[in-house]
Amino acid sequence: MNKGPFKVYIDRLKSDETEKILEVVSPAFLEIEEKELSFIGEVTVSGKAYLAKDHLILELKIEAKAQMPCSVCNESTLVTVESNDYTHIKETSEISSSVYDYSNEVRSAILLKIPPFFECNHGHCPQRKDLHKYRAKSSPETHNPFSDLSI
Repeated sequence: MNKGPFKVYIDRLKSDETEKILEVVSPAFLEIEEKELSFIGEVTVSGKAYLAKDHLILELKIEAKAQMPCSVCNESTLVTVESNDYTHIKETSEISSSVYDYSNEVRSAILLKIPPFFECNHGHCPQRKDLHKYRAKSSPETHNPFSDLSI
């Protein structure tokens, strides 16, 4: 029987066994078609699956590489997206067959770990110094409406 990616066979776990997980797949399953976000290379998922009473428990480490623009210079930058301690718990009564497909959980975990802002050169974009001239200058004369109050 050919086991597809991101599938756990529940009936194989009935005898208190732990299934080791190691999947290295194309990022196509993420279905990301954004101008400023793409995934390159392979997505790696490792961990284990086991049953605890009437629950399926997945403990996963997920890693992917994303291409996204630097928040400062807008140059395309490679970002490592990883979740080192992702745990998913599913009641076995909610699983309609003996095969559980956890690809949606992996996709959600990756998407939640994408940083909203990213700066190239490990957070030290060389063009950051050019932005200082656009920062608001604080006025030495500020008015405090409460300065005349006494207690």
